[in-house]
Amino acid sequence: MKKSNSIIYLLSLTLLFFSSVSFAQQTCKLPAQAKPEVTKRYIQCLDDQLNTAKQLQNTWIQKRKFELNKLEFETGNTQILQLFIKSIASNENYIKHSCQWRYSLKLPNALTAAITYKTCELSLVEQFTLDLKRPL
Repeated sequence: MKKSNSIIYLLSLTLLFFSSVSFAQQTCKLPAQAKPEVTKRYIQCLDDQLNTAKQLQNTWIQKRKFELNKLEFETGNTQILQLFIKSIASNENYIKHSCQWRYSLKLPNALTAAITYKTCELSLVEQFTLDLKRPL
């Protein structure tokens, strides 16, 4: 059991390293008065950035789950991991609802609304990942 946990931990750290390297390489820019095809590429770029940010976040979530599971075993406190999992679900709901109202503000312009939603989601995912990176 210990050997498999160590392997999972090492794999998580490896994924974390490669995720952070690829995350830092891509920047999306939308020029003023962009044509629809440029806007479409910008939205696709945001999708790529968002996928990368979510992968990084998931790596940190797995790392924290591993650490909290270990702490639960050492301390006998069985609430730690449950509370962490609840906080993940609450954060996902917060992101969804927070970005939905921003999206609604930009309607009926669907392109602007989509860009607003994606940039909101990206920002909040990155912010939560920073929180996950803080030491226990």
